[in-house]
Amino acid sequence: MEDYRQDYPVKVLCDTLGVSFSGYYAWKKQPMSEHCREDGMLADQIQEVYQSCRQVYGSPRIHVELQAQGINCSRKRVARLM
Repeated sequence: MEDYRQDYPVKVLCDTLGVSFSGYYAWKKQPMSEHCREDGMLADQIQEVYQSCRQVYGSPRIHVELQAQGINCSRKRVARLM
């Protein structure tokens, strides 16, 4: 919704997505969860590994690289973030 707020009123976007006006603002006011913050940091690390490996590694190889760097995460989480 943030991408389209410049072009359309929030009320129109909420109606289109089937979200209540007050629910959108309640959600927006909520702080980001710990899991989302960790996902963001892990996504940055995945991007670094991907760039350093000539952009050819898939999630299994990137997972191995992250494990070698001491970053503990699952292969499925790496695949989801990619």
